[in-house]
Amino acid sequence: MRSPNINEDIINEYILDDFNSNDNNIIASEIEKRLLGYEKKDLEIGSGNGKFIVELAINNKDKYFLGIEYSYKAAKKTVFKAFKRNIKNLTIIFGEANSIMEKYLINKYKFDNIYLNFPDPWPKKKHSHRRIFNKEFLNKIYSILKDNGIFYSATDDDNYALEIMNPIYKESEIFKNILEKEYAEKIENYGITLYEEKMRAAGHNIYFFAHKKSDII
Repeated sequence: MRSPNINEDIINEYILDDFNSNDNNIIASEIEKRLLGYEKKDLEIGSGNGKFIVELAINNKDKYFLGIEYSYKAAKKTVFKAFKRNIKNLTIIFGEANSIMEKYLINKYKFDNIYLNFPDPWPKKKHSHRRIFNKEFLNKIYSILKDNGIFYSATDDDNYALEIMNPIYKESEIFKNILEKEYAEKIENYGITLYEEKMRAAGHNIYFFAHKKSDII
């Protein structure tokens, strides 16, 4: 697909730019306005080119979808998909996920489902501090997830799945696994990202995790 030609009005309809905003209150107010009237809300952290979240928005018009994306180029591809399909229940926040949660979501909103699809594993040890998935991140997810909500996460990186994500989940006292095994190769009716399609075609293993809040807190 060729790069879309999208004017600023259309971009502003779908993207809230936290990276270049000088006033958090403007974005906070806009999020509140867009979520108004929606009892059900989902969040995707790292929405990429939008294939996954756009399909969810199309098929669940009674629910509002927020995406957080670090790449402006990827966010614009989501806008193109959403505008082409006249989607009204979707917003992408252009910014860094931990910062977005702290500034705009924690103590304000609770989500029915939260998705973390194929985060960058940063495999080199010197880059390990850049990995988004850690115990502190899980605490933030816990605080914005509804009591009956589900946190889904997925990766195609064997080491990230087996040596980092799964051990952290197993040690966690605030989340409980809802799968029959520690992880699954596929979850029925989950949807698919463009990245997953490519990695499956390349023969990569895919690891899905699904967790609910534990009852201890």
